Parts: sequence; C-alpha cells; structure tokens
Amino acid sequence: MRTIFCMLAISMLAAMLPALAEAAPTYRWCANYQGRDVVTCAYDTFQQCLDTAGGGAGGFCSENPAWHPAPAAAPRPKAKRNKN
Repeated sequence: MRTIFCMLAISMLAAMLPALAEAAPTYRWCANYQGRDVVTCAYDTFQQCLDTAGGGAGGFCSENPAWHPAPAAAPRPKAKRNKN
C-alpha cells in the first residue's frame, strides 16, 4: 500500500513540473523613467505603456529588446476537391 501511495505521489509531482517550469511572459513595451534609472517592461500595447509612463510621471516608452514576435503559423494546404 505504501508503495502505491509513493508511486501516485511521484506521478502527480511529475505531472505538475512542466507547469512550474513555464517562464514569465516577455512584454513588447517598456516604460523608462528619466533620472530614476527605472525600466518596467510590462505592457502589451504602446498605449498601455504611454498611459503609465506619460503625463506627470516623466517617462517614455520603448520597445523591449528582449521581445520577439511569435513565429507565424505555417499556411495549411488547401484540401483537394474531387470532381465528379
């Protein structure tokens, strides 16, 4: 019985490992704050970044150098139609 319980626990732990190993997302836009040497790369859109960094915050937005767009999906081949 103890062996079965241990095997079950190990199996459950192994199933959870890939979820724990996922990396944090890399966002496209960074807010840079002048005079404070603070850079926050946490924005999906330029407008989100501008809303945070612009105005009285004294910052500006730039593209994250670590961001790489997802590769485009390969086009699917067209299905052949049978002529009857």
